Amino acid sequence: MTTTVETIITNVTVYTDRARVTRSGKVSVEAGRHRLEIPKLPLTLSPESVRVSGQGTARARLGSVDLRHAFYTQTPSTAAAELERRIEELGDQESTLSDEVSVLETSLNFLNGLAEQGENYSRGLAYGKFSVNESANLLEFIAERTAFTQERLRAIAIEKRDLERQKTKLEQELGQIRNARPRERYTAAIDIEALTAGDLEIELVYIVSKAAWTPLYDLRLSESSAEQEPSVEISYLAQVTQRSGEDWSNVQLTLSTARPALSATLPELDPWYVQVYQPLPPPMPAAAPRAKRSMKKQGGMLRTAMADFAGAEPEAEPEPVQMEVVQAKISQEGGAVTFNVPQPADVPSDGSPHKSAIATISLRPELDYLTAPKLVEAAYRRATISNDSEFILLPGSASIFYGNEFIGATKLKHVAPNESFKIFLGVDDRIKVERKLISRQVDKRLLGDKRRLRYAYQIKIKNLRDQVARIIIQDQLPVSGHESVKIQKGEIQPPPDKQTDLGILEWDQSLEAGQELELTFEFSVEHPRDLTITGLPTIH
Repeated sequence: MTTTVETIITNVTVYTDRARVTRSGKVSVEAGRHRLEIPKLPLTLSPESVRVSGQGTARARLGSVDLRHAFYTQTPSTAAAELERRIEELGDQESTLSDEVSVLETSLNFLNGLAEQGENYSRGLAYGKFSVNESANLLEFIAERTAFTQERLRAIAIEKRDLERQKTKLEQELGQIRNARPRERYTAAIDIEALTAGDLEIELVYIVSKAAWTPLYDLRLSESSAEQEPSVEISYLAQVTQRSGEDWSNVQLTLSTARPALSATLPELDPWYVQVYQPLPPPMPAAAPRAKRSMKKQGGMLRTAMADFAGAEPEAEPEPVQMEVVQAKISQEGGAVTFNVPQPADVPSDGSPHKSAIATISLRPELDYLTAPKLVEAAYRRATISNDSEFILLPGSASIFYGNEFIGATKLKHVAPNESFKIFLGVDDRIKVERKLISRQVDKRLLGDKRRLRYAYQIKIKNLRDQVARIIIQDQLPVSGHESVKIQKGEIQPPPDKQTDLGILEWDQSLEAGQELELTFEFSVEHPRDLTITGLPTIH
């Protein structure tokens, strides 16, 4: 006995590249053998992932579970069926308008024929067969009907054009659905043996492809006053998309960091051989031009591909959406973390992004400023944030706000609990930065064939904020790129906190509100007089 079981999707666990779907449905069975069929399963389903379980008042034994292809005359989707119905209605309206056009064109031809008989009307009027009023009424009737018919034809043309646009739009929407939901689906056939009569709740679990979730973040920095410590509020969102071929309506959504696609076994390394180089024999003379042309063609294709890649603009990030955030329940099993979204979700199978809130996290940042005035005379605010929450921050896009002002976007890397990360929060114009070359001198003493140049730079930093600001200042001394060029460090005030072998200088200073800091550093360059060097500044 074959029975069709109507099921609904109750739970969906979304991974980074697929999803696990749980369907459930109830059926009443009598004692004996039964075949239960669950139809309209998507083609993105992985057959080897199908699992069936059941429970209820009937005692039953589970037998085999098979999948077979089923074909339909219409797309097995409520949304697709509705689109097909509307397209058919529009087609019927177009047919009705086309019929009316045929009638109007026949009428217009008849009126044009009457109008061409004007000479007969004149002769009839001369012989007294028509009165003047009768002729005038006839001509007025022809003019009115002609004008009416032509106006109606124009109106029909506009209506048909509008119908065609609607039809094209609906056909495009239907095409998207049919691509994911063709008129072919899977049907699961489940053989059971019921030992007693009763009810059974059947649960079908399977994996589908073309589904994924990615994290999104809103990072909002708040600094209300000098007395109150700054805080960073992180809105943790999940963007779910799917084209699995079935809508997820009012489902319990779970987001997982597990990667089921990866093998559970460690890949084995192949031997790494080091061979003696054997030059290839020179090509035949006749083949040389062809090889050259081929390499030239390939090189051109490679350059074109690289140019296209270099010129490609990054995909625009979606505008942050203000949402009411509901805390998700977090759990960890093995190396994977799952987020259980508390509210039921609706995710259609059209590839559109669906955002679900995971959590709102409030963290305390350490703020400082970084400036490299040789490059830009500006101070960039930086926040060092320790993730004191229980949430793992997965790699994703983050929109950054200072209060209600949008600053920009960045990318977050993987951040585990108790791990720190850094973000830049834009330029703060209340930290004034100025750098200038204040001295360039040529040593006039004779040094044999050597020439010595002396340089001095000055950096001024002023804190116009109403609170203390920690500022990291970076600059550099030149590094010789030739054995005949000697670089010697001069006086540096105040001494830098760090200096690298490549000449990078770094000062770590704290400025009170309104305080101004002045830094100076000097160096000399010695080189042979007959050697022309580059890379040194000049005073104009």
